[in-house]
Formats: sequence, C-alpha cells, structure tokens
Amino acid sequence: MPTDGSAWSERAIPYAVDFARIGGGEVILLHIFTPPMHEFVDSLAIAGEYELANRIREEIKQHLLGLRNEVREQGVECRLHIIDAVGVGQHIIDYIETENADLAVMTTHGHSGLARLVFGSVANKVMHDVNVPVLVIRPDLE
Repeated sequence: MPTDGSAWSERAIPYAVDFARIGGGEVILLHIFTPPMHEFVDSLAIAGEYELANRIREEIKQHLLGLRNEVREQGVECRLHIIDAVGVGQHIIDYIETENADLAVMTTHGHSGLARLVFGSVANKVMHDVNVPVLVIRPDLE
C-alpha cells in the first residue's frame, strides 16, 4: 500500500487490512522518499539539506512504524519499506512487481481533466502500468 505519510493516503489502510485479513495476506506500507532538492544532489551537503533530508526521512519512518504497529494490533501482518528515489509512480510499480503483490490499495486526490494533465497522477500511472488489480480509494467521496 503506497503512502505519502498524509492522513489522506492513510485512509486506504482499513481497506488494505480488510483485504489482507480476508485473503490471509499481509499489508506492506511503501513510501517513496524523494529528498528535498533532489535535483541538486551535490549541493545537499553544502546547504545543510542532507541533514534535513535525513531528519525528514527518520520522521516518516517513525510515523510508518506507528502505522505498522496499528495494523499488527488488528491481527494482520504488516511491514514497511522506504525507498529513496525520484519517480514515485514507477518505483511503486517496480516494487509491486518485485514483491509479487496480489493487490495494490491506494488513494487518489480525484484530480481530473486539466488538473491531472498539469499535476500528473501517481494512482493513474500505477493503475495503467501495473499487472495486478488496483483498488483506488477516493476519501473525498466516502
């Protein structure tokens, strides 16, 4: 289950837990961490951004560990994986295929038309490029 660490993306967790429980599977919390200023890698250390990126990554990890524990308390096995990379959608797809996942559960902000064209859509990319079913949750419609 890809998550960006936001409350919005976490609204998919109950669905992932239900499917894992029914199917006897597990939930994998996946976060693709793109450090700030990733396009200026050489300047990270100079500007002190490297330390900032590490602190942000650690905060995300601690947050995901808490979510993992909440899922486990519901009787479903859960693990987490953080990938440091640029290109969120493709890395989600690669991870799903590497792990031989049976299902991807994720949220979308529901952008359509011009907004999708301008901002792109990670969920849209995953839905069209991965070879497993994708359950897309629109929390704004719940």
